[in-house]
Amino acid sequence: MREYALLIVLGVAGCSSSAKPATKQKTAADVAPEANILNRTWIVDKHIMVKGSSVDIADAKGFHGRTVEITAQGFASPWQGDCASASRSLERRDLPAIIEELGIKPSDEPVLTKFGFTELVSEFRLQCTDREKAPPFLIYLSNDKAMTCYGGACYLLILF
Repeated sequence: MREYALLIVLGVAGCSSSAKPATKQKTAADVAPEANILNRTWIVDKHIMVKGSSVDIADAKGFHGRTVEITAQGFASPWQGDCASASRSLERRDLPAIIEELGIKPSDEPVLTKFGFTELVSEFRLQCTDREKAPPFLIYLSNDKAMTCYGGACYLLILF
């Protein structure tokens, strides 16, 4: 009986611990100057199609006016839904390399530069950590403008 009482006392003491939960370690992508611009509400302004697109123009236009919400903790997009907790990484890249990698048609490169993209682009990779096997959400940031691609269309985003 005495051992049972001791276990109860130890159990109660263990449950009332004042230990704080571990805080998330900030990454370079969390503290980069671009993160202050990224963490906003964005609106799909227009789109460009990529080579081999699986979406038709009318479907791509259907996303115009939709919002993408990015916070320090997570994101919400019309393509991936809500993600309350996401890790992020940042890579600074050249616009021509991104255009080539994504398969953006050369004739659409002037659309990107007229929209406001410059030679240097910050590629943020947001990885949802509160669901299994979610694909990363890539968002490209340049000159206070953003772009994300899904299903063969790249959507150009402006600040809300």
